[in-house]
Amino acid sequence: MRLYGTSRFIMIFWKRFIRFTAGVINDRGFEYEAGGKLVSCHQCGTTRFQKSKAQLNTKDMTVLRLDFLDKSAKTLRCKKCGSILWFGKPLRNRALSK
Repeated sequence: MRLYGTSRFIMIFWKRFIRFTAGVINDRGFEYEAGGKLVSCHQCGTTRFQKSKAQLNTKDMTVLRLDFLDKSAKTLRCKKCGSILWFGKPLRNRALSK
């Protein structure tokens, strides 16, 4: 049976939601792609990371107390060794894109 429209969307949503929550609950991290390639840790070689953001502060904006207007970068923290990788462009979570 082929699903159309809303039913298909709901099935895809729940499938991705379950994968995401399983990764969060197990605290094993996720695999990410940047520029179409799988990201791996430069230190230990693993592919499991925890994603976060980091503020890119500039001196001028800090003096004016406008830090919130500065850009932010995406960071991935290695689940095995703790090394942090910085990215300026969007990352794609492989678990959610399947």
